[in-house]
Amino acid sequence: MRKRLIGLITTCTLGGNLLFGQNPAIDSLKNKLSRHMQQDTARVNLLNTLALDIRRMDRKQMIPYTEEALQLSRKLNYEKGEGRAMTNKALIAYDSLDFSNVFAEFEKAQKILERVDDKEGQAILLRYRGRAYLDEGKYVETLDDYLKAIKLADEVGNTKLSIDVKSNVGYLYNVIGDDNKAIPYYTEALDQSIKIGYKAGMSGAYNAMGKTFKTEGKYTESLDAYKKGLDLDIEEKRPESIAIAYGNIGDVYERMGSYPEAFENINRFLAFYRSKQKVEDRTSWGEWLLGKAFLHSGNADSGFYYANHSLLLARRANYRQYLREMTELIAASAAKLKKYDTAYDYLLLSTHYKDSLNGEAMSRRTAMLQANYDLDKKQTEIELQKARIRKDRALLVMVLGGLLSVILISAILFRNNRQKQKANLLLQKQKKEIDKKADELAEQKDNLEQSYKNIELLGDIGRKITSSLSVETIIGTVYDNVNALMDASVFGIGIYHEDTKQIEFPATYEDGVALPAYANSIYEENRFASLCFISGKEIIMGDLQSEYKNFLQDVLVPKQGQQPVSLIYLPLRAKEKALGVITVQSFNKNAFSEYHVYMLRNIAIYAAIALENAESYKKLNQTVDSLKKTQSQLIQSEKMASLGELTAGIAHEIQNPLNFVNNFSEVNAELIDELEQEISKGNLDEIRSLAKDIKENEQKIIHHGKRADAIVKGMLQHSRSGSGQKELVDINTLADEYLRLAYHGLRAKDKSFNASFKTNFDNSIDKVNMIPQDIGRVLVNLINNAFYAVSEKRKQTSNGYEPTVTVTTKKIAGKVEVSVKDNGNGIPQKVLDKIFQPFFTTKPTGEGTGLGLSLSYDIITKGHGGELRVETKEGEGSAFVIQLPSV
Repeated sequence: MRKRLIGLITTCTLGGNLLFGQNPAIDSLKNKLSRHMQQDTARVNLLNTLALDIRRMDRKQMIPYTEEALQLSRKLNYEKGEGRAMTNKALIAYDSLDFSNVFAEFEKAQKILERVDDKEGQAILLRYRGRAYLDEGKYVETLDDYLKAIKLADEVGNTKLSIDVKSNVGYLYNVIGDDNKAIPYYTEALDQSIKIGYKAGMSGAYNAMGKTFKTEGKYTESLDAYKKGLDLDIEEKRPESIAIAYGNIGDVYERMGSYPEAFENINRFLAFYRSKQKVEDRTSWGEWLLGKAFLHSGNADSGFYYANHSLLLARRANYRQYLREMTELIAASAAKLKKYDTAYDYLLLSTHYKDSLNGEAMSRRTAMLQANYDLDKKQTEIELQKARIRKDRALLVMVLGGLLSVILISAILFRNNRQKQKANLLLQKQKKEIDKKADELAEQKDNLEQSYKNIELLGDIGRKITSSLSVETIIGTVYDNVNALMDASVFGIGIYHEDTKQIEFPATYEDGVALPAYANSIYEENRFASLCFISGKEIIMGDLQSEYKNFLQDVLVPKQGQQPVSLIYLPLRAKEKALGVITVQSFNKNAFSEYHVYMLRNIAIYAAIALENAESYKKLNQTVDSLKKTQSQLIQSEKMASLGELTAGIAHEIQNPLNFVNNFSEVNAELIDELEQEISKGNLDEIRSLAKDIKENEQKIIHHGKRADAIVKGMLQHSRSGSGQKELVDINTLADEYLRLAYHGLRAKDKSFNASFKTNFDNSIDKVNMIPQDIGRVLVNLINNAFYAVSEKRKQTSNGYEPTVTVTTKKIAGKVEVSVKDNGNGIPQKVLDKIFQPFFTTKPTGEGTGLGLSLSYDIITKGHGGELRVETKEGEGSAFVIQLPSV
C-alpha cells in the first residue's frame, strides 16, 4: 500500500505541476507593473491587486508586493491604498497561521477603509475576514461579514465580488446544514456569472452546489457540479482552486466507496498543499479525507494515524470547521483497533464540538442576520420607490408649471388640472401603502432585535448552567436565572432514577427557601411531575382549580410546600433520553406569558445537557476509580509473581552457603573433641594445630553466613512496595546476582530447562544512584523474558541451536548502559510498538499478565529518568537496553 501511495502522490505531483502553471491575468499585471515605474497611487493600486491575485498561485509571493504597497501608500499619504495593503497584510498573517495578529490587522485595515469611505475595499476585507471566522467555526460572525460584503459590493457595482461572496454564503449554509438557504445564493451566483461570462464565479457556484448535493447524498450530481467547476479552474489556470476541486471530488468518491479514485484525487489535493508552507488548515482537511478512505477501505491503522495527524494540524492552524468530523474519525478508527478508552474520549469530544459548532443559538443568530439582510434589501427597495415617486412628482410639477404658462389653452389646462388631482390621489394612496409597509418592517425589526437580545441572554444563561458538573450547583444556577426572569415562587428540578422508578427533587425552592428533598413514583397518576415525565408533554396552567381536570382526576396536596395557582411542568431530555422534569409555579393567576414559557423551554434544554454531563462525569469518575483499584491490584500481583519466580533461585543460591556452614560446623565439632583429647595428653603442638584449624573453619562459617544474610536481605528488598530510597549501587554485582537468581529459579521450576548465560561487564563503571529493589525487578523481568524467548525457540528448533542470554554493562557518554540480549525468535514488527503497553503480552493465556515490561518502562523512565528501548530482528533475537544517568 505504501509503495502504491508514493507512486500515486508522485503522479499527482507531476500532474499538478502541469496544471498549476502561471496565470495570464497575473502575467498581465506583472507586465503593467514593470512598465509603470512612477511612485504614485496607480502603482499602489497595481501592487495591491497583484498581491491579492497572486495569492491564489503562491501565498509567499504576495508578501513583497504587499510590503511595497504599504510603504509607498504611507509615503504618499494614500489612505485607500494603505487600507487595502493592510487587508493583504492580514491575509499574510492568516496564511502564516499568525492568529494573534490576523483579526487585529483586519481591524486596523477596516478603520482606515471606513474613514476614507472605500466601500469596495471594505467588501473585500469582509469577504476574507468572514473566511477566517469560518475556519475558526464562528459561523454567525462569518455570515454577518458576508452579508455586509454583498451589500457593499452591490452598492459600488462590483458584480464579480458580489458573485464570489454569494457563493461563499451558499457554502457557509451548507456547512451549517441549512441547504434550503444555500440554494438561492449559489443559484443567483451561477446565473449572474453566466450572464457576464465570469468563469471564476461559475466555478465558485458549482463548488457550493457540489457541497449541497454531497451533503444530501446525491453523489452523481455532486461529482458533476465539482467537475464542471474543475474544468473552469483548469481553463482559467487557478492552481489553488484546482487543488480544492480535486479534494472535493476525492471526498465524493470516498463516500461512494470508490476508493482508488478517492485516493487518486485526495493525493492530488495533498500534493499541492504539501509543497507549500504553513497551510495546515488545508492539509488537515486533506489528511482527514485520507484517514476516512483508509478506515472505510479496511486499513484502520492508517485511518487512525491520519485522523490524529489531521486533528493536530487543525488545532495548530486554529481550523475548527471540521473538528467534530476529525474527532469522530479518531473514535471510529480507535474502536476498530479495539482502543476503546481512546474511542470513548474522542466520541465525547466529537459530541462537544457538534454542540458548540452547530448549536441552536447559532442557528437562530444566523437566521436573524439573514432576516436583517432581507429587511435592509426591502427598505432599500422602498427608498428607491420613494425616489421614483419624488421624481415623478417633480416632473409633474414642471409639466404643470409649463402648462400654466400657456393660459390661452384653457381646455388643456383644465384637463391637466384633473390629471394632477388624480396623480395626487394616486401618490397619497401609494404613500399610505409605503408607510404601512415601513411600519410593518419596523415592527419586524423590533421583534428581531428582541429575539437577538433573548438569544444573547439565553447564551449567557446556558454557559453558566453547563459550566458545572455538580447537580446541586446546576439546580441552584438554573433557579437563580429563572427567578430573575419570571415569578418563580416555587421552583424545582426532578431527576429520574431508573433503579427506584422515582423522580427525586433534591432541591426545591419556595419563596427563596430550600424545601426538604422528596420523591414521586412515576406511577403516581395524580402527580403532575409523574404525568409530565411519562407522557413527555408540557403541562401549562394559568389557574389550577379550573384547568387541572384537563390533566388529572384529582389534585393532591404537595409533598412539600403550598399549593400553587399557576404552574409549568416541562420534561427534561438530552439525546433522546428522559432525565426528569423542571417546574416553575406561582401563587398568582396567569403568572406566565408565552415569553416566559419560551425562555423556560430553552433553559430546560441547557439544564438537561448539564445534568447529562454531570451524570456522565460521575460515571466516568467511578469507572476511573475502579480501573485505578484494579490496576493497583494487578501491579501488586505482578510484583508478587516476580517474587515467586525468584524464590526458587534464592533457595538454590542460599543452599550453598548453608551447606558450607553446616559442614564446617560438623568438622569443628569433631576438631573440638580431638582438641580436648590432646589437652588431656598435654600435646601443645597438636593443640595449637587443632586450634588453628578451628579458627579457619569459623572464618569460613562467618563468610558463608554473611553470604546467606545478603541473599535474604536482597529477597526482602525485592518484596518491598517500591518506595525505597536511592542509594549508590554496584550495577555489575546487582546484574550478576539477579542473572543467577533468575536462572536457578527457572531451573527449579522446570527441570528440563537448560540455557547458557554470559556476562560482559565494564569494571570501570562507578556505583550508580538507584533504588536497587526496583532496578532488580526490571532486571529479573528482562532476564526471565530472555530465557523464555530462547526456551521457546529451542522447542521449535531441532539441532545446532545453543540458547544463550548475555548481560552486558558499559559506560557511554555520561550514562550507564545495561543490555539483556537473547538469541531467540525476536519480536514481530507488527507488535513492536505495543510491547510496553499495559496488559499486552505475546505469551499464551495464563503465562503472562502483560504488566512486566510496562512496569519496567515506568521504573526506568519515570522513577530513574532513564531510557528503556528494544533492538530486535525477527528470527535472530532481541536486546533490551537500559540507560541510566551515571550520577
